[in-house]
Amino acid sequence: MPIKAISMAALTTLLLVGVGFAAITFGPLDEALPEERPAAVVETFYEYISEAKIRGGSLLINEAYNLTTGAQTQTDRALFLGIINQYPSGFRADIVHSRILDRHAIVGIEYQMPSSFGGTYSVQANVYLTVDDETQTWKLDFRGDTDDQDREKIANAMQSNSSDTAFIRSGEKIVSQ
Repeated sequence: MPIKAISMAALTTLLLVGVGFAAITFGPLDEALPEERPAAVVETFYEYISEAKIRGGSLLINEAYNLTTGAQTQTDRALFLGIINQYPSGFRADIVHSRILDRHAIVGIEYQMPSSFGGTYSVQANVYLTVDDETQTWKLDFRGDTDDQDREKIANAMQSNSSDTAFIRSGEKIVSQ
């Protein structure tokens, strides 16, 4: 009898260890993505900004800000407002493509900008989104934290380019550095 009990306990222990190992190794199944499509969130974001530029007021600006990762990244609302105030009145963006990659998304947009030569020209850009785990909604990465660009490399390139064209005053002469 004791051998049967010991073997049963050993089998139960091995089974529990195996299940525990599988749970740790494989983890939970992928978390569900938000129901709203990333393209719809981007479309709503630009609609809010466009309407705010036409009607004025801060309600739509706040709604647009709430669709971004601004609160999580502590992006200042004043900075956000300063950026979107540069958008021309009636600004509209068309969705060109949308792609979901795990818990991130890339939405391609196209918009028209006024040209210095008269008329307009088309600009295409990508808008990056990420799932906010707290609210289970798509949020626009307004600061560009997930745009897969190497910020240090860009900063170094900008610094080296600016030093090539920087001038300093030496006495009365202007000398290229």
